[in-house]
Amino acid sequence: MIKNVILIIAVLFLLGCSEKLEQKQNDSISKKVDSLIQLSSNISFNDSIRTVFLSKADNQIDKIKNDSLKAHLLIRTTYGSLMLGDFKEYGRKSKQILKFSLDRKDTIALTRAYSYLGYFYQFEYKVDSAYYFYNKALHLFELREDKINEGRMLLSMATLQEDVKDFTGSEINAIKAISKLEGTDEFRSLYLAYNSLAINNKNLGKFNLSIQNFEKSKSYLSKIKNNQFLYATTYNNIGRVYAKQGNHIVALDSYNKALEIKNLNIRNPRLYAMALDNKAYSKFILEELSEIPALFYKSLQIRDSLQIKDGMVASYHHLAEYNLSKHDTLKALQYGLLSKNIAKEINYNDGLLESYKLLSKISQGTKGKQYLNKYIQLSDSLQQQERVVREKFTRIAYETDEVIQENKKTQEKNYLLMLILIITSVFFLLIYFIIRQRSKNKELEFAQKEDKSNIEIYNLMLSQQKMFNEGSVNEQNRISRDLHDGVLGRLFGTRLSLDAFNEGVSENDIKAREKNINELQSIEEEIREISHNLKLTEFNNNSSFKVLVEQLMEKQSKITSFNFQLNFDKNIDWENISNTIKINCYRILQEAIQNINKYSEAKKVIISFTKAENNLLFCIEDNGIGFNTKAKSKGIGLKNIRSRVNDLKGKVNINSVKDKGTKITIEISLRV
Repeated sequence: MIKNVILIIAVLFLLGCSEKLEQKQNDSISKKVDSLIQLSSNISFNDSIRTVFLSKADNQIDKIKNDSLKAHLLIRTTYGSLMLGDFKEYGRKSKQILKFSLDRKDTIALTRAYSYLGYFYQFEYKVDSAYYFYNKALHLFELREDKINEGRMLLSMATLQEDVKDFTGSEINAIKAISKLEGTDEFRSLYLAYNSLAINNKNLGKFNLSIQNFEKSKSYLSKIKNNQFLYATTYNNIGRVYAKQGNHIVALDSYNKALEIKNLNIRNPRLYAMALDNKAYSKFILEELSEIPALFYKSLQIRDSLQIKDGMVASYHHLAEYNLSKHDTLKALQYGLLSKNIAKEINYNDGLLESYKLLSKISQGTKGKQYLNKYIQLSDSLQQQERVVREKFTRIAYETDEVIQENKKTQEKNYLLMLILIITSVFFLLIYFIIRQRSKNKELEFAQKEDKSNIEIYNLMLSQQKMFNEGSVNEQNRISRDLHDGVLGRLFGTRLSLDAFNEGVSENDIKAREKNINELQSIEEEIREISHNLKLTEFNNNSSFKVLVEQLMEKQSKITSFNFQLNFDKNIDWENISNTIKINCYRILQEAIQNINKYSEAKKVIISFTKAENNLLFCIEDNGIGFNTKAKSKGIGLKNIRSRVNDLKGKVNINSVKDKGTKITIEISLRV
């Protein structure tokens, strides 16, 4: 027996010594790793020497048995691999960190592994995998309430969505990123977030909003070091928005501002060549041909010397367009084919798509039709691929949110059960102490009376005490019966009834369930009525009437491809105009635009809101085919317009001339 005890003590002692020795070895290795990582970060050494130091650090890390410590040291060397541009090693280490952190349930290392892998797969152009890991990292940062890293992950996800043309989803995540980052000193991330938001605005046709957000992105540039090339990027992007609008004069001004950045052609020739090519194209569109095609050739020369192949695709494409405009189809075809071949070589699908489209215009006959068919096939294929990826993004976000909601429900349920248990325990403890205290008080009272009473009173007290005890026992028995036969019986019966309702199929059970269903239907009707009453809140003072009108026109103009112009008098205070006027104006506009799309064949529509004294003048004008205002109309559109104006006690005038268009003028009093 004594020998066994001595043996156990010896084993425990050896284990303790072993743990101390292991800890000492880990500390020694950690110091070596720190030293090697610092050497690998020293930019005075060339990359090959820095890589050797980093490799030695990794070899030291392999000697550590503690996975948690391994993971945290690997995080540092992984970042070093990224800085040295070794993406293969960066990805391998990131996966290793993920394994260690999952094994040890180390959420800090796990968060870093997810974000690293997101960036790795983004570099590998595996956008669905990148989005998956960024989304994983995002939710862990949310749990830690790390808003800066939340914003960074949202920005990365927005960039991926932009790549697959999920512009609406990208816009939403860019806005979320801004909400997380605003108020912090993450000025570069805020610049990138507003820049991303502006690009999505442009792609969604929200050109004015795009310009506004590019201007907001510029407001952060003064707070960033070495910002001159970011200014050039922003001016170039703003120019592209104006060019997309067809305003090439203003676009030229932005391109020139980008090109005026000092040493741009030396420090960032890629950006310089891009801005130069964009400038040349706007001049070509404006028919300012004095510097054309020299500017195109200059941009192409830079891109060709640096092998910027996506840029070469754009340059050859623009030269093809230029020569086509000069009716030199031979040169146009030559440049178009160069653009197509390079785009195909580098798998630049957007460039290849545009090349096919241009070649279908240049080529004649069967060849032109072949290029057009290739354009259609590639376009359909790309749209299908992008749709699949967007669906994956949605599924990833949905499944993650579903898990979070389930966890929340479980936590809430556990919290409720714990709360009920605590309240019940406190209640019974309180009852126990009250009864115990009362009992002590009674005993003290009886003792005092016993000391003061004589034998006869003492005997009487004994009798009374006996009667009291009997009554107390009877009362306790009564309460016990009531609790057992009454409350417990009702609880038991209710439970059985509920069980029966869950599984029973009798008429009574069905009626009971029907009763509950009817009650639910009643609640549903009440909710529907409330919802109907709240319908008009779409036009409450918190909503922007101007934005609603803009959104309506943007959507409706796409149906028959008409251009529109909105004129809002600055003197109109929309917040102080009643909701009744605003909603009727909006409905009138809906009716009018619907008629324009159906009948007018208009190419331009002008909507004007002006204020004259205390009256609101609302005008809808188009350049369509017109109609006979005196003829009896079969539709109800114009009747609805007149009816709404009458409800507002206003005036309406409809003037239409055949082949010259229609003008509807409405005058509404703003007097309360």
